[in-house]
Amino acid sequence: ASYVTLRGFTIEYGRGRAIEVRDGTGVKVLGCTIRNVGNQGVVVTRGRQHAVAGCDIYQTGDGGIQFHGGDRRTLTPASHAAINNPIHHLAEWSRTYQPGIQLAGVGHRVRHNLIHDGPHNGILVNGNDHLIEFNELHRLCLETGDMGAFYIGRDYTERGNVVKHNFFHHLG
Repeated sequence: ASYVTLRGFTIEYGRGRAIEVRDGTGVKVLGCTIRNVGNQGVVVTRGRQHAVAGCDIYQTGDGGIQFHGGDRRTLTPASHAAINNPIHHLAEWSRTYQPGIQLAGVGHRVRHNLIHDGPHNGILVNGNDHLIEFNELHRLCLETGDMGAFYIGRDYTERGNVVKHNFFHHLG
């Protein structure tokens, strides 16, 4: 689907993912409450210019928001955005590698999110040309070692990512 807006819904008590978007353009998830779900809150795969904004996502079995999209071979951005989302008490089922926000691909934007209370990382990044700014992360990495609240792997082709003006505090 393209150009669909989900606004103000409460989605809760599901075993799987709360919202899944595949392909398409311009799907927006705005001002929703997503809680008590077995897997991730919102998963976006491929497509362009999808957004999750102002959503309260908490008590997830796995992570909060996942973006997969863009073309790393040509560095064509997907331009997905996660803006102003409180994401907390996550990864209650799968305790590692289920962050508040996970990016894979090219050209996603993560701004003004509050991510806290999780056993492992808060933002996990793979790919190129992502912008991560003005986020606050705390009470993460509470049960694991060899980890950080912000985590990017060891692939030297993952370049052009910008991480600025984020506030990391009270980490495990």
